[in-house]
Amino acid sequence: MINCTCYHSTGSQPIRHWSEQISPEQDARIREGFASQKPINKEPLATKAGSSSGVPQKPKPVIIETGPVTPFHTGYARIDNAITDALKGKSQELKDNVYQIIRRDFLPHNVHGLTEEDRLAQIGLGVEKAQYLADQFMDDRTKSSFMEAMRSIAKIGASGTRVGSCEMDYNVKDIIQIDGEGYVHEDHSAEYLYAMEMKAPKEYETYKKLKETKGDIEAAFFMVRWAMKNLDLIKSNRKDYKERQEEQYKKLEKVELDQTFAGADTSSKERFLASIQEKLHASKSLQISYFLEQMANMTKTPGNYLFGRRQVFTARA
Repeated sequence: MINCTCYHSTGSQPIRHWSEQISPEQDARIREGFASQKPINKEPLATKAGSSSGVPQKPKPVIIETGPVTPFHTGYARIDNAITDALKGKSQELKDNVYQIIRRDFLPHNVHGLTEEDRLAQIGLGVEKAQYLADQFMDDRTKSSFMEAMRSIAKIGASGTRVGSCEMDYNVKDIIQIDGEGYVHEDHSAEYLYAMEMKAPKEYETYKKLKETKGDIEAAFFMVRWAMKNLDLIKSNRKDYKERQEEQYKKLEKVELDQTFAGADTSSKERFLASIQEKLHASKSLQISYFLEQMANMTKTPGNYLFGRRQVFTARA
């Protein structure tokens, strides 16, 4: 049970996993029936014969459109720039799909109602979504570097820690230097802070206290002033800083990802969704309704994309 204190909750009510709320018999019936469940009415909703025209009319579909998804960057230049390269010259729809996966599946800020098992499975599902997009819209050379980068971001997400009950904290940078082409550049502040931490621990403690009490701006001014006075010290420490960066990448490579949805069929959208549903059905502990809702949204997206700015909803009786 998770004691939720985020804005989604009222009165800090505890969140109970769905398996705690139903009996084993009910669980078995749900799992047995959900894959074959059909709509109650097969005919579209129509007006009654007594309408002004006297002729039953099919309902007009409701179309919902949203704007483009803002690119998401982690601050790991090697990872972010591989995704930027892979998406160069690609459609805006593909870019939207990729950054939607990063935001919603890999690095969501709020995970209200999700157990850790659900959260890790969501990350694993995001990897399969990325693989589907790569297989459908990228050549072999591009998809290899793209998937390596996407798995790295998924591992950043898997390594995240909860703050309270529903919010997540990830090892990503808040301030990122991005040029006009969308490429991330290494932030010198990280190098300055590493040198300060290693060679001037008292000043580093002062920096941390300033950040906690005065905010990021005051702390940043203190860091820059210290760096300008200690350029030689920073330069002599640069080799150690580069080695530390490599260690961070290597540490990331060792993170294991959830395999609940691994190996999904990405040959077509229909087969992809069917294989995801099959793997979900085989799971014994995930919140089925949560993942089924996502699959329903992917089904409503026209064409071969998994997420679209334009979604069509048709009413039924």
